[in-house]
Amino acid sequence: MSWADVASSQAGAITRRQLIGCGMGSTTVSRLVRSGALIRHAPGVFVVRGAPVTYRTRVWIAVLATGGVVGFATAAHLWGFVAEPPELVQLVLSNGRHVVCPYGARIYRVFVPASAITTYASLPLTTRVWSLLDHLGTLSVPEGLRLVDRAIQRRWIERRDLSRRLEDCPGRRGNRVIRALVAATADGAAAQSERVLHRLLRRAGIRSWKANHGVFVAGRLVAVIDIAILRRRLAIEVDGYAYHSDVDRFERDRHRQNALVSLGWTVLRFTWRDLTERPQYVVHAIERHLR
Repeated sequence: MSWADVASSQAGAITRRQLIGCGMGSTTVSRLVRSGALIRHAPGVFVVRGAPVTYRTRVWIAVLATGGVVGFATAAHLWGFVAEPPELVQLVLSNGRHVVCPYGARIYRVFVPASAITTYASLPLTTRVWSLLDHLGTLSVPEGLRLVDRAIQRRWIERRDLSRRLEDCPGRRGNRVIRALVAATADGAAAQSERVLHRLLRRAGIRSWKANHGVFVAGRLVAVIDIAILRRRLAIEVDGYAYHSDVDRFERDRHRQNALVSLGWTVLRFTWRDLTERPQYVVHAIERHLR
């Protein structure tokens, strides 16, 4: 592979060592740097003149300068868990090797097992689950709960992954937040709206309901009901406060509701506003169907 191909695969960034490894002499590298054909961005790390310095270029510069692995919020952004990239490129270094942290980067000195490291578009970074867990540990508990709810709903993570982090990494940075998230999600609710509904049902003395009940037809899962009262085939569905921002989910839930009705279920659907501003309406509607 030519040095130009190497630089292209790294969003325009390349190291002196890589240039020499591609057959370029050290004197030639120095001459290209003096002429401005290679622009220095960190010790021994350059960007080819004319290449746009994108966010991915910044990530590559940080990785090449430190030999680190992309982690925490930067990895969470690259995996698509958070929309906005963090201001600083966040890296993980598991060893005690001294490196100079380039401008615009942050290094976390924490252990990451080899099984938790992968590549994404050739970048070394922590795996999806590991990245999400590390990022969750840096958030406040309310922020973390919103993200973990979405992550569970979209199957980015499972609840047992939270507990496993505490078991496998005792004393790790962020475990206080992870521990709070384990407690907050222990009731099986997949969202804050479901937790509010659970509290309403308990306060009203409504019993024998099951959270996130799977309905199968011929061995195939056709629906997961937020709250199921099996003896009455009553399905209670909740639209969370951010519900209508997800068009795909809106359509999926309509298809799911149609499937349940065709199987003989009665479906009651409530909104976040119903739960928080009209809780008595919610309780009375459920009680009427149960009677």
